[in-house]
Amino acid sequence: MERIEIYSSKRKSLLLLIGSIAFVALGVWLILDADNLTGWRARSPIFTRGIGVASILFFGFGIFVGIKRLIKSEVALIIDTKGLNVNPKKSLTEFIKWTDINGFEEIKIQSTRIVIIGIKNPKYWLDKETSGFRRKLMQFNINNYNSPFNIASAGLDISSDALIDTLNNYFDTYKGEA
Repeated sequence: MERIEIYSSKRKSLLLLIGSIAFVALGVWLILDADNLTGWRARSPIFTRGIGVASILFFGFGIFVGIKRLIKSEVALIIDTKGLNVNPKKSLTEFIKWTDINGFEEIKIQSTRIVIIGIKNPKYWLDKETSGFRRKLMQFNINNYNSPFNIASAGLDISSDALIDTLNNYFDTYKGEA
């Protein structure tokens, strides 16, 4: 089997961009028309303007991310004969070897399907992580799912079923190889 690179989805990036533009427009409207929007929930125009500013800042970042992903798709997952890399932007050489993987499990949170990568030694990966924020996220994942790694196919250019099938096929083929 050959190396597979799975990219972020352009369609989902376009939806992110459209949604972000809509919420930025809503934020601008809240700022411009704050004096007329004081109802029982928002009695103060300052509060309404604050919500508008927060909307513009947060969803403005969403516009930036959406445009960036539309212009250049980023590799989100690399699967090959040696193993898989769940964070290729961080390191192209740091693969999780197939021999370090126990298997894959799928969970559903709300309507989002997430693939949990069962790892033989989660503490090794936690100790190896240099970013404090990522280490906290990994610890949360270990506490809740017994693995520091998970993959949500929601932002990927592959369906959840195809992702789990591909991972299982590669795992079954290469799990005994070093």
